[in-house]
Amino acid sequence: MLFKKKEKKSPLKHLLLDYSTGTRYAEAYRTLRTNLYFSAMDKALTSVLITSSVPSEGKSNTAFNLAFTMAQTGSRVLLVDGDLRRPKLTGHFGLKNHTGVSELIADTLGGRLIQGDLDGYSIGDILQLLKIQKRTGEVLIQGKENQVSFFFNKGFLRDIFWENRPEGMTLADTLVKNDLLTQQEVDLALGNRKKSGLRLGRVLHSLGMVAEKDLSRILALNIIESIQAASTITQGTFVFTDTPWEEMKNDVPQKIDLDQLMDEYLGPAKELKHITTAVNDAVLPMETENLFILPAGKVPPNPSELLGSDRVPILMEALKQQFDFIVLDTPPVMPASDAMLLAPLVDGILLVVRSGTTEKKILKDVLERFRTANLKISGFLLNRVDMKNEGYYRYYKKYYASYYGKEE
Repeated sequence: MLFKKKEKKSPLKHLLLDYSTGTRYAEAYRTLRTNLYFSAMDKALTSVLITSSVPSEGKSNTAFNLAFTMAQTGSRVLLVDGDLRRPKLTGHFGLKNHTGVSELIADTLGGRLIQGDLDGYSIGDILQLLKIQKRTGEVLIQGKENQVSFFFNKGFLRDIFWENRPEGMTLADTLVKNDLLTQQEVDLALGNRKKSGLRLGRVLHSLGMVAEKDLSRILALNIIESIQAASTITQGTFVFTDTPWEEMKNDVPQKIDLDQLMDEYLGPAKELKHITTAVNDAVLPMETENLFILPAGKVPPNPSELLGSDRVPILMEALKQQFDFIVLDTPPVMPASDAMLLAPLVDGILLVVRSGTTEKKILKDVLERFRTANLKISGFLLNRVDMKNEGYYRYYKKYYASYYGKEE
């Protein structure tokens, strides 16, 4: 195990590392694992968020023990310390100085691209980073044989242009081959293009020389060919130029889904090389086989802003590609909104409640927050139950049933 000794006054106790598999404590978590799977019978359960109403209810202990139990099934399990305010898991395992969630969001996904090479970045990395950073401008990707430009407006991919498109495959050639223009009309349009500096498609559109539906069809074909040309670039360089959208010489805006076309035609070039490498460097193996941990990283001054950014879904997707199951520990709901921000990115939500401690009004407020946000809680874990106090147990059973509209 790659960790330092845990802190002397760690708040984490009763971890399954210290219990044999035959104890009732270990069996309780195996039951929890089974119940979670049953709660998601209609979909695959590959990620769970753990939270509580208020601090000190045992959510971090639960997160570790659930991840530990999941790993015993042979699945590759990642325990993520998503509590960027009081990262107990990170502190317990002595990982405060290790790169973690906050650095991946702020630095890996927040680093502004200017130029680089395709040894460290894939085209997929470049396009995703420009998208989530809401950049406006042109990125030119140059390989040995092909050069392709991608045009962005506030993070939206608006146009693609194959800069060194071979003769016979140009827009003008295609229009002539399809009997949509004569060579004389093409020469006229090209002369106009030279004077204006605009792309040929925009010139033809402004002059009305080709029917809009025909022009859109040919331009859509050109875009697909441009994507296919980009997919062949595995080595080379890229340069991003910040340019106001109004000044970019883009073609006629297309009524097509560019993101869908990228998924269909970009191929292996869309894989996230840079992001995946950063994630793999930050994730650490634990002592238990198949169990890994991603620390919280440096505590940021603005956790909610960081966790609510457009970068987080990209990070979660990269994590899901690497692991079979993810357990995400988050702050309590009442002091912070972090858990609510992350909840839509996982398959299930587990709310930890400390028996005899959590006030009914607070729990009711928390449940109402989830209901208002249209987030369904997969289950409740009643922690530190005094089994002799049956009345208290019956209260929670009744409250759970009423929340889902079922009385038992």
